[in-house]
Amino acid sequence: MLKSIRISETLRHFRTLLCRTGATLCGFALVACVSGPPSQQSELTIEMPGNWVASSAAIGVFQPEEWSKDFGDPLLESIIKEALVYNYDLKAAVARLDAAMASALADRSTLWPTLGLNGNGTRSRRNASAGIQQTPTSETYGLTGRLNWEVDLWGKIRNGARGALADEEAAIADFYAARLSIAGQVAKAWYAAIEAMQQYELEVRLLAALEESSRIVEENFASGIARALDVRLVRANLAANKSSLEQRRRNRDASIRNLETLLGRYPATELEVASRLPDFDETLPAGLPSELLLRRPDVIAAERRLAAAEQRSFEASKARIPSINLNLTRGTSTSELNDIFQFVEERIWSQSLSVSQPIFQGRRLKADHDRAKAVYEQTLAGYSQIVLNALREVENALSNQTSTRLDYEFLQIAASESIEAEKLAWDEYARGLTDITTALDSVRRSISSQRLLIQIANLRIQNRIELYLALGGGFGSNADS
Repeated sequence: MLKSIRISETLRHFRTLLCRTGATLCGFALVACVSGPPSQQSELTIEMPGNWVASSAAIGVFQPEEWSKDFGDPLLESIIKEALVYNYDLKAAVARLDAAMASALADRSTLWPTLGLNGNGTRSRRNASAGIQQTPTSETYGLTGRLNWEVDLWGKIRNGARGALADEEAAIADFYAARLSIAGQVAKAWYAAIEAMQQYELEVRLLAALEESSRIVEENFASGIARALDVRLVRANLAANKSSLEQRRRNRDASIRNLETLLGRYPATELEVASRLPDFDETLPAGLPSELLLRRPDVIAAERRLAAAEQRSFEASKARIPSINLNLTRGTSTSELNDIFQFVEERIWSQSLSVSQPIFQGRRLKADHDRAKAVYEQTLAGYSQIVLNALREVENALSNQTSTRLDYEFLQIAASESIEAEKLAWDEYARGLTDITTALDSVRRSISSQRLLIQIANLRIQNRIELYLALGGGFGSNADS
């Protein structure tokens, strides 16, 4: 009965201790709550224009989530979603984000007190005098809890925690930038593979036409109509096109393997690509230049790193201020192991408050502060350069929109006229109105113009993707975008 009462009393005191500890930790939590540091955009000395300088910039609100739908290509949307799940570079980015968030959490833990529990037990026996007799065996058991906390009276630790929080925000922005980059790479690789397929198929058609022309020349030579020179020229042209076909085959297979690798698949050239390149509306509302600072992930990451550098500069400047530490110890010490939880009868405790003031450390603290300020200036310059690069990329892509559209229209005319000229040249050659050199020259011009037309069609698409990436649109913060 007595033992039951003692156990009940012990549990009651233990619950009281837990309640007091919980209340203390709640107070610590209120102190430990910190918010991210303020934006550093005001530190930029770059003069932002009211609108984009490129003449093709359309006025309107930029819609970042719509860019993959812009091409009207469901297969593109499907493979981008596949890449966002299986791409190994993105999986590595996820791991980097997890590591960065864990590191930031560890840095922020300095706001909290450290709480530890230590149990010990010793048994000892010694001689009472020089080898005459021994004392009885002595037993000591203890259970001790220790709490240490640096009181952040000056805000130094909070500055470090805010810097860690800004680093975490930068890491999240880096991850969104990686998602956007992978989506852009997949889209580019998809249309590069379609272009390579179209170039290969064009070469197959051209080779078939040349083989038919070669057959006619060979028959004319056998009939005495064509010259030996005609035969040799057309044979050389045919062999050159067969070589070109093999090159196009290699390009096609390499493009497909590149795309399969981005999708996390084995590069077996088994992926089927679409047969045509899409067309799209040239008008793309690009928003305002200032909005780029709030939307583009790499710019956001650079700004957050600048905010972290500022907080660490503040932290370093306060290292010469006195530090205040609170130490509390509560526990038990007894000669009986069964009494180790007797927090009333066997209680031991101590508490202390210490203040430390650095006096001389060989100017180390000043050097640390100077270094932190230099890192801030370096990070500010890097942030400014990233913003300038982002603005340049948008202006280039907007400017190229108009240029590539005009280029495409001119090459459409060139390809159409070259195909008709080739037909006329062969017709005139068949009637003896022109020589084989003119006919073969028309073939080369026709092939060149058709190849260039396919290239510029893909270039328009690649530039469109570059514009979306430069504007910071899509596949960033929304996994389903």
